[in-house]
Amino acid sequence: MTDQPTLATLTEEQLADLIAKATAFRNQPSLHQCFYPGCLREFDMAARMDGREPARPSWSGAGWRQVTRGPSTGSVCPDHVGIVTEHLPRTVDVPNGRWMVACACGWMSRSQIYGGLLRPLWEEHLLLAAGELAAPVTLAEIPGRLSLDEHTEASLAELYEVLEDTEHDRAETREAAQAMYKAWDWHRKAFGGIARAVNAVCNMMRLGVGDTRDWSADRHDAYLWAVLIGWDDDTLKNVAARHRWNEHRVRYVREMRALLSPITDPQKQEAAE
Repeated sequence: MTDQPTLATLTEEQLADLIAKATAFRNQPSLHQCFYPGCLREFDMAARMDGREPARPSWSGAGWRQVTRGPSTGSVCPDHVGIVTEHLPRTVDVPNGRWMVACACGWMSRSQIYGGLLRPLWEEHLLLAAGELAAPVTLAEIPGRLSLDEHTEASLAELYEVLEDTEHDRAETREAAQAMYKAWDWHRKAFGGIARAVNAVCNMMRLGVGDTRDWSADRHDAYLWAVLIGWDDDTLKNVAARHRWNEHRVRYVREMRALLSPITDPQKQEAAE
């Protein structure tokens, strides 16, 4: 048996208490924090969507914006909408399974293997752009070279990190070059095979002319000849009139013929160049 009141035993006080609890549960806040680094402002998403006032004035959603793309997504408070809009991030895919983050201001990060590093890199750039973070001084910004006795453990560690990054970038560049060459070689061979096949079809069609076949009589034959071999301007006008081709069909046939002409008439292309 349960101790909960039934409809017959429910009192007005218990009913009011149930209504209050249900209302409180339905109106409980759903707080979203500003994703700007270090910002603690929050707003009540549930109150904003319901169109009611939040429990606290500081939880108001007026002026908040949403960022839904890039490595850093979330809500932005009115205090930081301007700076975030100027530096909206965008994820960029690079070869060898790496990623970069590109900023609306033109800044780009170094490529990373782990995509989770893109957000902190962009956040660091955002704080630097806002003037809330001091830019670190690198060895490249120090005039002249340090003598051996002036080097410290930190400077040597930075040099070794730069050297390791350079070696890794060189290996990546070599892999990317090899991948591009392989792709070019594959497409070159495939393109050569396509050219031979198309030329074989064109030669068979030309032989058909010697067999007294009229390629302009049938609309399908006329279309194939126009695309693969090409009619001269006067003949194309007559063929278009015979088969009731409108200006859009004639223009489309000319475009398709222009795309295939480097394959079927390479000598003419070289002479034109």
